[in-house]
Amino acid sequence: MTARHYASEKVFTSEKSMRRLLSTKGTDVQNLLQRIQQLEGVLSRVEPTPYSASRDVTNPEQSTISDPSSTRSPNVSTITSDREQTASSGNSLCPTNLTQTPANPCDYLAEEYPAEGNRPATQWGPNWYFNGIPMSSEAGRRWISTRTAQAVTWADFSIPIMESSMPSALQPSFSLELCELPDQVATREIIRAFFRSRFRLCFPVLDEVLFETTMETAYGPADGPLSSPIQISARACVLSALSIAPRVNTSRQTSRPIDVDLCTAKAHCLLLHIAKDISLSTLQTALMLQIQRTFHADWQGAAFFQSIACRIVCALRGHLYHPSNSFGLDSSRLERENYHTRLLFWLCYMLDKDISLCTGNPPLLTDVYCDLDLPDNYFDHYTYLPGLDTSFAGDDGTHKYLTPHLPGDPRLSHLKEKVCRQLLSARASKDNDNQLLLNIRQLDDEIEHWRLSIPVNFRPALSVSNNTSPNVSDEGIPYIIHRMSLQLDYHYLMTVVHTTVRKCTVEASDEIPDLHSVVHSSFDLSLMASRSTLWCLRTLINAVGKDAFRFVTFYSTTAALSLFLNIVIHPLPTQSRLDLELLISAANIIRNMPVRGLTQGEIACVQETGNFVMRLVWLGTCAVTKAEKEECELS
Repeated sequence: MTARHYASEKVFTSEKSMRRLLSTKGTDVQNLLQRIQQLEGVLSRVEPTPYSASRDVTNPEQSTISDPSSTRSPNVSTITSDREQTASSGNSLCPTNLTQTPANPCDYLAEEYPAEGNRPATQWGPNWYFNGIPMSSEAGRRWISTRTAQAVTWADFSIPIMESSMPSALQPSFSLELCELPDQVATREIIRAFFRSRFRLCFPVLDEVLFETTMETAYGPADGPLSSPIQISARACVLSALSIAPRVNTSRQTSRPIDVDLCTAKAHCLLLHIAKDISLSTLQTALMLQIQRTFHADWQGAAFFQSIACRIVCALRGHLYHPSNSFGLDSSRLERENYHTRLLFWLCYMLDKDISLCTGNPPLLTDVYCDLDLPDNYFDHYTYLPGLDTSFAGDDGTHKYLTPHLPGDPRLSHLKEKVCRQLLSARASKDNDNQLLLNIRQLDDEIEHWRLSIPVNFRPALSVSNNTSPNVSDEGIPYIIHRMSLQLDYHYLMTVVHTTVRKCTVEASDEIPDLHSVVHSSFDLSLMASRSTLWCLRTLINAVGKDAFRFVTFYSTTAALSLFLNIVIHPLPTQSRLDLELLISAANIIRNMPVRGLTQGEIACVQETGNFVMRLVWLGTCAVTKAEKEECELS
C-alpha cells in the first residue's frame, strides 16, 4: 500500500524557490511571511553548531543507538551519538540492525507496557495535521504506517499512565481507613517546608494562616464513628497537600517517611465522596490532585479534577476580581479567603488552558465569564526573583511577603485561550485556509507582543541552540526556573500555533503560491521552536536536576512529535538526520536525569517519557530507511 492512499507525496520546493513564488496578492499572507522572514533572519544569524556539518546518522561509523528493547529497564544504558561526543560503535540507526525489536510493534509494546496497572495516554493533540489529515485519526495512523513501513498502533504514540497511585489500590466505598492521616509531626514538617519553598511561589495552593485551621480540623477528634463532612474535607485537603510533597525537597527535611502515593490515592477517594461540597478545602484538594496528575502528563486525569475545581472556584466567586487595598498578614479572615480564592482561580485558569491544548476539550474558564485582572503586585516577582536565595529556606519570614508569580504568565494563558478558540474550536474547524492563515498571523503577532512585554532579563529568546543556550551557572534556582518556564512556554505555544498550519491541504497550496510558501515556512517556525525546547530542557535538567521533572513531562513530548512528524514528511534532507540525533540526545538526558527524591510513579513517568522519544526515533529512522531504499530503486 502506498502513501497516496492517505496523503499526497508532494515534496515542497526549496526556500529560495518558495520565495520566488510570492506575489503581491493576499495581504494577510504577506504580513505573515514578513513575520516569518524576521524570525528566520534571527535564526540565520545564529552561529552553526558543531554538529551541523553534513553527516548521516544512519552511518554506523558516526552514530549509535540502543535498540528499543533496552528501554524496558529503568537501568538503561546511555544512548550515544556524536552530538554528545561519545565513542561510536558498530551499531546503526538502520531499523534492520535493531535485532532485538519484535517484528510486530504491537508485540513489542505488549512486552514493554503490560496492560495491568497502566493506562495509555495518547500524545497526539488537536493541533497535529498533515495535508488536512488529523494525526489522531485512523487515516493519520495509516499514513504514518505507510511512510514508515511499520504496523503503527496508537500505543506507539501513547505514554502509559501508572495506576499505582490511583484509587484502584483502595476500596472506593467510604471507610475509616480512607480518613487515616500520617503522623501529625511529620505532616507539619512537610507543610512547613512547603510554605518556605520556591514551589509555593509557582503553585500557591495553600495559605499559611488558613491551612492551620484546616490542620486543626483534620487532626481533631472525630464526631462519632464517622467524621463530619467538614472534617472529611479537611483530611482530604491534608492528604492532597502531601501528594505534592516531592516538589519541596521533603526527603531531606522530614523526620518520618510518608507514603506519598498512598496519600494521593486516599485523597482521590475522599474527594469522590465530597465533590459536591463547596468549600475552600475541597477546592484545594481538587486543585492539588489536578497538579499532581498534570505533572505526570495524565491529561485525562487532570481534566477530571479540573472540572471539580472550576465548578467550586466559580461558586466561591473566585472568577471575579475583588480589589483589596490593604491585604497583608493582619488582614481579616474574609479578606484572606477572598485573596487566596482569587489565586486559586488563576491556577485553575492557567491549568485549564494547558489541558485544552493537550486534549482538544473546550476550556471551562473563559474571558467572557471571568474577570482577568491580574493579582495585586503581580509584577513584583520580576524584581525579587533575581536576588532570591537559592535555598529559599530561611526562617526570617521573608517568604510570607512575596507575591506568588504562578507557574507561568497569566497573560500567555489568555493567549492560549485564544488559540483554542481561533484554531482548535468547532467553529475554527469550518474556517477556510485563508481564514486559518489570518488567525495564525494574528496569534503570532500577539505572542510576539507578549514576548516583548517581558523584562529583558526574563524575556524568552526567539530561538535557542547549543551555542546560544542561556548561561545559568551564576543564577539562583528560583530565577532559573521561572525564566526557563517562560522560555519553554513561549516555544510550546509557537509550536502549537504553527503546526496547525498543516490543516491546509496540498491542493489549496498548489493553487495559491503564497499559501504554499507560508505553510512550509510556518511549519519551519514550529520546528525551530521544538529544537529550542529540547535545548532548553537540557539546560534546565543540568541546572536544577529533579526539579525539572514537571517541565520534562510536559514540554518534551510536543517538541519530539513536531520533529518526528517533519522527519516522516521529509525523510531525506540532512536536517532530518540532525533532528534524529537531537531526539536521541534528548532521550538520553531525560532517561538519565537525576531522580533522587521523586516518587516511584514519577520516576516511572520520566522513564516512559524517554522511552516515548526513543520510539519516535525508531519510527523516524524507519521512514528515513524506507525513503532511501525507494530512492535507490529509482536511480
